[in-house]
Amino acid sequence: MLVHRIAAIVIVVLSTCVVFSAAGATIKNGVVPKNQIASVTPYLGDYEGQWNSSVTDDTSDGISRYKLENPVMRLSLDAANQLHVQFFMDRASADANDELDLLGFGCRSKVGNLLELETKKPPKPVGDEPYQVLAARLDFDWGNCPARVYAVPSNDLLLALLIDPTQKQYIVQLRLLKRVQADGKIVVDDNGVQRVVKVRPKAGDSSMYDPKMEYCVLNEFGEVEKCFDQETELKRYIVPFPFPGLSAVWFTKKTPDLKVVPGVKKTYHEAVFHRPIDAPQ
Repeated sequence: MLVHRIAAIVIVVLSTCVVFSAAGATIKNGVVPKNQIASVTPYLGDYEGQWNSSVTDDTSDGISRYKLENPVMRLSLDAANQLHVQFFMDRASADANDELDLLGFGCRSKVGNLLELETKKPPKPVGDEPYQVLAARLDFDWGNCPARVYAVPSNDLLLALLIDPTQKQYIVQLRLLKRVQADGKIVVDDNGVQRVVKVRPKAGDSSMYDPKMEYCVLNEFGEVEKCFDQETELKRYIVPFPFPGLSAVWFTKKTPDLKVVPGVKKTYHEAVFHRPIDAPQ
């Protein structure tokens, strides 16, 4: 039962979107405003968790060159009330204050200054599901390893902090943009509604060089709903004011009419860290 509960927490947390309202605090030099220090202080301390894909054998696709099995994230305030996010290889490294170069050895990557901060009061009444109490955006320096992230100045580290009242723990979600790819979609007009179409070789066609294709409409879950062939028709357009020797223009028309809608696909490095509410800071 506990396994199902943890899985549910991960799903809820990963679906949380870090959104800042117009009421977000103005941050200067990474310093938490005085009126928000009390709202941040309870959540300071060490969190244990995991980055997605960081425990796979292929470290070339994860956030780090290291194989991170039990990383620790530390949330702290210094004497100047600057908020810091640091990472450690494991609990022993955290106890020794041996900070991790997150992207890997020699990368000199670092989480920089706090750029934006918003705190929220707990809902009334408090239910059983995790709820967000803090959102932050921090500068991220990829150092010598720009290939491990989407290396643009606007790619900041996003942090969302939630409270799980059932498991009595704090949960931190981290998100950093990994890559941006072109992601155009083929669509067909279906009674005024654009439906996504998947193009695939027709079943039973064994041709390797010029296979016959079929066009399949997908439903909202990405499942094939129906398939069809695209037919080509020869059409004639009568010229209203014919020229000598020219009374009509012949052209081909394919039905149904398909078109490509341009788009982008964003992939993120994501992590979930947690800390018991009663853990010492």
